[in-house]
Amino acid sequence: MTLDFTCQKCEGTFEIDAQDLIDGSEKLECPHCNTRAPANVVDDFVAALTEMRAQVAALSKRFTLSTTLESEDLAELDADEDEDDDDDDEDDVDEDDEDDEDDEDDDDDDDDEDLDEDDEDLEDEDEEK
Repeated sequence: MTLDFTCQKCEGTFEIDAQDLIDGSEKLECPHCNTRAPANVVDDFVAALTEMRAQVAALSKRFTLSTTLESEDLAELDADEDEDDDDDDEDDVDEDDEDDEDDEDDDDDDDDEDLDEDDEDLEDEDEEK
């Protein structure tokens, strides 16, 4: 599987064989201006390629696959994920607020228990007198 890249910096194009990228014999680097992707992004990309190849192999028993994936098509996907992340953050805040309320209720219960124990101690003192 051949991957076609266009450098965002110099707009140069180049190809890399997916297997070479997966096995590490080829680096994701623009041959024109030497721009590189961050290592963590490359690692995630290689992991995704490896998984995709495995899934395509499983499908190949029933179907053939030909695909083109354009980075521009993913801009909409990125925007959707950002919205989902924002929603998740709001949910986290709500859950934290509920946890705080539960903690306050628990504290009240502890205070009640302490008062009960104090009352018992006072009663014991009164009986001794």
